[in-house]
Order: sequence, then C-alpha cells, then structure tokens
Amino acid sequence: MKEYIRIGFKDPKQLVRARSMTRKQLLAYFALLTFILTFSMTSVLTNVMTNLQEDGSEIAETIPPFTIENNQLIAEEDQESYVHQTNSFLLFFDPNGAIQTEEIDTNLERLNVPIGIGLMQDEFYLNVTGQTIPVSYEQLDGVDQDRFIDLLSQIGSLSPLVILLMFIVAYLASGFVLLYEWLIVALFANILVTLLRLRSPFKKNARMALVSLSIPTLLLSIIEAFGYIVPFAFELKLGFTIYFLFTSLKTLVPVKKNNNDQ
Repeated sequence: MKEYIRIGFKDPKQLVRARSMTRKQLLAYFALLTFILTFSMTSVLTNVMTNLQEDGSEIAETIPPFTIENNQLIAEEDQESYVHQTNSFLLFFDPNGAIQTEEIDTNLERLNVPIGIGLMQDEFYLNVTGQTIPVSYEQLDGVDQDRFIDLLSQIGSLSPLVILLMFIVAYLASGFVLLYEWLIVALFANILVTLLRLRSPFKKNARMALVSLSIPTLLLSIIEAFGYIVPFAFELKLGFTIYFLFTSLKTLVPVKKNNNDQ
C-alpha cells in the first residue's frame, strides 16, 4: 500500500504499476482519497455553519418586540415592515401584511441568499435554498421576540455531535463524488489504452485511474479547505489525470526499430 501511495503522490509516471493492486488495497486507497476530500468538504461546511451563526446573531439584534398569538403576528402598533439582509439570511418582518411570499422568493433568487425567513402578518414563511419548509404560526403559538432570538442564536452552533455528524455526512458525500470522478477517469484511461494500442483490461485501467486522482485531489482539497473556489475544478482534475495516465501508459508502448537495408 505504501508503494502505491508513493506512486500516487510522488511519482505518477509509475502509474502502470498500480494495475497490480489487490482489491483490498484498491478499497483502502479509495477510502484514503475520500478521507482527503472529506476534510475539504468539512472545512467548507464548518465555514458555512460559522457564517450562519454570525448572521443569525446579527439578525437577532434587529428583531423588534412581537408575540405570535392565535395564528397572528402581534407587534407594536407603530411597527413598520422591514427587510434585513446578511450573506446567509434574508429576514422579512411584516406585521402589516405588506409583503407576499412571492416577493420573498424573488428577492432570494435575485440576491443569491440561501435562507429566507418571513415573519408575516398571518403566516410564517421559511425558504431554504429554494425549498419551502412548512412551518405554521399554529406550531409557533406563544413564541415571542426572546424565544425567536434564542432560536436564531442557536443556528450554526458547532457542538462535538454536530461536527461528528457533519464529518459523517461529508465522508459519504465525498465518497459519491470520488466514485463519479473515478468512473469518468477510468473511461478516459480505457480510451488512452485503445489509442496507444495496448492490451490492458478495464479493471486494471480503473486501478490506474484511481491512483492518478491523488495529486489533483490533494491540491484542490487544500485550496478549497482555505475557502477558495477553484473554477472548473473537475475539468482541471480531469486534465491532470489524463496527462499522468498518458505519460505512464506511454512507457508501455514498444519502441519501433527501423531496419535499413545496406
């Protein structure tokens, strides 16, 4: 296994040797690359949760006094409707019935904000990444300003259990992403074998394809872990892996000797 790790991360020209991997080594290598992807995804999720917590606290500071009673939002008589926007939230506080849910959806899409909250005159509206979450004032009966602020303040809190669940979800998601990328690269590896007129079954090509993903996966994961978004990340990863596969497979092409008649 150590030999294949060395090849994958230090000497991709020797990828042809990865064709000898056992099934157990193949699964272990897949788990290793998934683990690398998971750290990147977990870092991104942690940043998102932290931003949610900060934005939730910011919105909580602007909430005026109110109470939800008898399926109605009860606020002070002179309270005007208003909208508060952060990077993560778009809050509509409307005790006067001046705002419609369609207006919330339109602004969420236009401003590219993931979460929309509508405290409206006779309706509570919650939209998360384009999906409406069914929550009614009947379920929130008795909720007032203080309780709502507590709820907002808890959004994005990172307890050890939440971090563990995030890691598990990220690991599973990373596994599916890696499986998809592996399949695409394996197909390209098979095409290269055909073009170079080599004899190598798909199973062996797939082993090479998995190991060829090592360097691109590590580099992109490190960059994304610091919060940077890499444009065309998959295309870049695919380009590197095809290059590594081509340079390694080329070493198997027999050298033709020209016999000149004297």
